[in-house]
Amino acid sequence: DQMSLPRLASGPRVLLGGSFDPVHHGHLRAALEAAEQLECARVDLLPASMPALRSALAASRLHRRAMLELAIRNEPRLGLDDRELARQGTTYTVDTLSELRAELGPQAPLLFLLGADAFARLASWNRWRELLQLAHLVVLNRPGEALRPPADECFNAARIEQPRRLLQLPLGHWSCLEVTPLAISATDLRRRCRDGRSLRYLLPESVLDYVRQHRLY
Repeated sequence: DQMSLPRLASGPRVLLGGSFDPVHHGHLRAALEAAEQLECARVDLLPASMPALRSALAASRLHRRAMLELAIRNEPRLGLDDRELARQGTTYTVDTLSELRAELGPQAPLLFLLGADAFARLASWNRWRELLQLAHLVVLNRPGEALRPPADECFNAARIEQPRRLLQLPLGHWSCLEVTPLAISATDLRRRCRDGRSLRYLLPESVLDYVRQHRLY
Protein backbone atom coordinates (compact mmCIF):
# COMPACT_ATOMS: atom_id res chain seq x y z
CA ASP A 1 0.00 0.00 0.00
CA GLN A 2 0.97 3.66 -0.15
CA MET A 3 2.38 3.56 3.38
CA SER A 4 5.20 1.37 2.08
CA LEU A 5 6.48 4.10 -0.23
CA PRO A 6 10.01 5.04 0.82
CA ARG A 7 10.64 8.48 2.18
CA LEU A 8 12.97 10.18 -0.24
CA ALA A 9 16.38 10.41 1.40
CA SER A 10 17.77 12.92 -1.06
CA GLY A 11 16.43 15.33 -3.63
CA PRO A 12 13.45 17.66 -3.13
CA ARG A 13 10.75 16.89 -0.57
CA VAL A 14 7.34 18.48 -1.06
CA LEU A 15 4.69 18.12 1.63
CA LEU A 16 1.12 19.27 2.15
CA GLY A 17 0.11 19.54 5.79
CA GLY A 18 -3.39 19.35 7.14
CA SER A 19 -5.84 17.65 9.46
CA PHE A 20 -7.52 15.64 6.65
CA ASP A 21 -10.58 15.09 8.85
CA PRO A 22 -11.68 13.71 6.40
CA VAL A 23 -9.48 13.95 3.30
CA HIS A 24 -11.52 15.18 0.33
CA HIS A 25 -11.19 16.08 -3.34
CA GLY A 26 -10.11 19.64 -2.52
CA HIS A 27 -7.02 18.36 -0.71
CA LEU A 28 -6.21 15.75 -3.33
CA ARG A 29 -6.70 17.96 -6.37
CA ALA A 30 -4.55 20.75 -4.86
CA ALA A 31 -1.74 18.31 -4.06
CA LEU A 32 -1.83 16.77 -7.53
CA GLU A 33 -1.85 20.17 -9.26
CA ALA A 34 1.10 21.23 -7.09
CA ALA A 35 3.03 18.15 -8.22
CA GLU A 36 2.26 18.98 -11.85
CA GLN A 37 3.09 22.69 -11.63
CA LEU A 38 6.26 22.19 -9.62
CA GLU A 39 7.25 19.25 -11.86
CA CYS A 40 8.24 17.21 -8.82
CA ALA A 41 8.09 13.46 -8.49
CA ARG A 42 5.72 13.37 -5.55
CA VAL A 43 3.81 15.43 -3.00
CA ASP A 44 3.45 13.77 0.40
CA LEU A 45 0.37 14.43 2.50
CA LEU A 46 1.38 15.16 6.09
CA PRO A 47 -1.51 14.60 8.53
CA ALA A 48 -1.27 16.42 11.84
CA SER A 49 -1.74 14.57 15.11
CA MET A 50 -2.91 17.45 17.35
CA PRO A 51 -2.80 20.78 15.47
CA ALA A 52 -2.00 23.66 17.79
CA LEU A 53 -4.55 26.08 16.34
CA ARG A 54 -7.46 23.68 15.89
CA SER A 55 -10.04 22.23 18.22
CA ALA A 56 -10.00 18.49 18.88
CA LEU A 57 -10.19 16.41 15.70
CA ALA A 58 -13.26 14.30 15.07
CA ALA A 59 -11.55 11.18 13.69
CA SER A 60 -8.64 9.42 15.36
CA ARG A 61 -5.17 9.50 13.87
CA LEU A 62 -5.55 5.85 12.81
CA HIS A 63 -8.80 6.53 10.96
CA ARG A 64 -7.38 9.62 9.24
CA ARG A 65 -4.29 7.71 8.13
CA ALA A 66 -6.45 4.86 6.82
CA MET A 67 -8.61 7.29 4.83
CA LEU A 68 -5.52 8.91 3.33
CA GLU A 69 -4.12 5.52 2.34
CA LEU A 70 -7.38 4.72 0.53
CA ALA A 71 -7.56 8.14 -1.14
CA ILE A 72 -4.08 8.02 -2.70
CA ARG A 73 -3.81 4.30 -3.39
CA ASN A 74 -3.96 4.65 -7.18
CA GLU A 75 -2.09 7.97 -7.56
CA PRO A 76 1.72 7.53 -7.71
CA ARG A 77 2.34 11.29 -7.50
CA LEU A 78 0.79 11.47 -4.04
CA GLY A 79 2.37 9.87 -0.97
CA LEU A 80 1.90 9.83 2.79
CA ASP A 81 4.29 10.94 5.52
CA ASP A 82 2.84 9.91 8.87
CA ARG A 83 5.61 11.19 11.18
CA GLU A 84 3.35 13.69 12.95
CA LEU A 85 0.81 10.98 13.77
CA ALA A 86 3.50 9.16 15.73
CA ARG A 87 4.33 12.25 17.78
CA GLN A 88 2.71 12.78 21.17
CA GLY A 89 1.35 16.17 22.19
CA THR A 90 0.65 19.24 20.09
CA THR A 91 1.87 19.26 16.49
CA TYR A 92 4.04 22.21 15.43
CA THR A 93 5.08 22.56 11.81
CA VAL A 94 8.42 24.08 12.79
CA ASP A 95 9.36 20.88 14.67
CA THR A 96 8.43 18.72 11.70
CA LEU A 97 10.42 20.86 9.29
CA SER A 98 13.40 20.77 11.67
CA GLU A 99 13.25 16.97 11.67
CA LEU A 100 12.98 16.83 7.90
CA ARG A 101 15.86 19.26 7.42
CA ALA A 102 18.06 17.12 9.67
CA GLU A 103 17.21 14.08 7.53
CA LEU A 104 17.74 15.81 4.19
CA GLY A 105 20.89 17.75 4.99
CA PRO A 106 21.48 21.43 4.27
CA GLN A 107 21.28 21.44 0.46
CA ALA A 108 18.14 19.47 -0.48
CA PRO A 109 15.07 21.57 -1.36
CA LEU A 110 12.25 21.23 1.16
CA LEU A 111 8.84 22.69 0.27
CA PHE A 112 5.87 22.94 2.61
CA LEU A 113 2.49 23.56 0.96
CA LEU A 114 -0.30 25.33 2.79
CA GLY A 115 -3.61 26.94 1.93
CA ALA A 116 -4.14 30.67 1.60
CA ASP A 117 -6.28 30.77 4.75
CA ALA A 118 -3.53 29.15 6.81
CA PHE A 119 -0.98 31.50 5.23
CA ALA A 120 -3.05 34.51 6.31
CA ARG A 121 -2.77 33.26 9.92
CA LEU A 122 0.93 32.42 9.69
CA ALA A 123 1.99 35.03 12.26
CA SER A 124 0.03 33.08 14.89
CA TRP A 125 2.04 29.88 14.27
CA ASN A 126 4.66 28.73 16.74
CA ARG A 127 8.11 30.19 15.83
CA TRP A 128 6.79 31.10 12.41
CA ARG A 129 9.80 33.24 11.49
CA GLU A 130 11.97 30.11 11.68
CA LEU A 131 10.00 28.32 8.96
CA LEU A 132 11.95 29.91 6.10
CA GLN A 133 15.21 28.98 7.86
CA LEU A 134 14.22 25.35 7.34
CA ALA A 135 12.18 25.19 4.13
CA HIS A 136 10.31 27.03 1.42
CA LEU A 137 6.60 27.78 1.76
CA VAL A 138 4.23 27.35 -1.18
CA VAL A 139 0.80 28.94 -0.84
CA LEU A 140 -2.03 27.20 -2.68
CA ASN A 141 -4.35 29.97 -3.76
CA ARG A 142 -7.49 30.41 -5.81
CA PRO A 143 -6.91 32.18 -9.17
CA GLY A 144 -7.08 35.94 -8.85
CA GLU A 145 -7.41 35.97 -5.08
CA ALA A 146 -5.19 38.40 -3.18
CA LEU A 147 -2.67 36.96 -0.74
CA ARG A 148 -2.27 38.23 2.82
CA PRO A 149 1.36 37.60 3.82
CA PRO A 150 2.60 38.40 7.33
CA ALA A 151 3.53 42.02 7.94
CA ASP A 152 7.24 41.29 7.97
CA GLU A 153 9.73 42.99 5.64
CA CYS A 154 12.22 40.12 5.57
CA PHE A 155 9.44 37.66 4.87
CA ASN A 156 7.99 39.73 2.05
CA ALA A 157 11.44 40.11 0.48
CA ALA A 158 11.74 36.32 0.33
CA ARG A 159 8.98 35.91 -2.26
CA ILE A 160 9.82 34.20 -5.57
CA GLU A 161 7.40 34.63 -8.47
CA GLN A 162 8.22 31.34 -10.27
CA PRO A 163 7.44 28.46 -7.90
CA ARG A 164 9.56 25.92 -9.84
CA ARG A 165 12.67 27.92 -8.91
CA LEU A 166 12.19 26.74 -5.32
CA LEU A 167 13.31 23.27 -6.39
CA GLN A 168 16.73 24.72 -7.24
CA LEU A 169 17.26 26.20 -3.76
CA PRO A 170 17.20 24.48 -0.36
CA LEU A 171 15.15 26.95 1.70
CA GLY A 172 14.45 30.57 2.54
CA HIS A 173 11.74 31.61 0.07
CA TRP A 174 8.03 31.43 -0.53
CA SER A 175 5.86 31.45 -3.60
CA CYS A 176 2.28 30.98 -4.71
CA LEU A 177 0.58 28.34 -6.84
CA GLU A 178 -2.87 28.87 -8.31
CA VAL A 179 -4.98 25.72 -8.04
CA THR A 180 -8.48 24.81 -9.14
CA PRO A 181 -10.89 26.25 -6.56
CA LEU A 182 -12.92 23.38 -5.10
CA ALA A 183 -14.95 24.89 -2.28
CA ILE A 184 -15.08 21.71 -0.23
CA SER A 185 -14.65 21.98 3.52
CA ALA A 186 -13.98 19.12 5.93
CA THR A 187 -16.08 21.00 8.51
CA ASP A 188 -18.99 21.05 6.07
CA LEU A 189 -18.50 17.36 5.26
CA ARG A 190 -18.70 16.46 8.93
CA ARG A 191 -21.85 18.57 9.30
CA ARG A 192 -23.44 16.91 6.27
CA CYS A 193 -22.61 13.54 7.74
CA ARG A 194 -24.23 14.40 11.08
CA ASP A 195 -27.32 15.64 9.23
CA GLY A 196 -27.61 12.45 7.19
CA ARG A 197 -26.91 14.19 3.86
CA SER A 198 -24.91 12.61 1.04
CA LEU A 199 -21.14 13.13 0.75
CA ARG A 200 -20.91 11.46 -2.66
CA TYR A 201 -18.70 13.24 -5.25
CA LEU A 202 -17.13 15.42 -2.53
CA LEU A 203 -14.52 12.86 -1.49
CA PRO A 204 -13.24 9.58 -2.94
CA GLU A 205 -15.74 6.73 -2.95
CA SER A 206 -13.29 4.55 -1.03
CA VAL A 207 -13.11 7.17 1.73
CA LEU A 208 -16.89 7.51 1.78
CA ASP A 209 -17.23 3.74 2.19
CA TYR A 210 -14.72 3.86 5.07
CA VAL A 211 -16.64 6.67 6.81
CA ARG A 212 -19.86 4.64 6.55
CA GLN A 213 -18.22 1.39 7.64
CA HIS A 214 -16.70 2.92 10.76
CA ARG A 215 -19.59 5.32 11.42
CA LEU A 216 -17.33 8.34 11.58
CA TYR A 217 -18.61 11.86 12.13
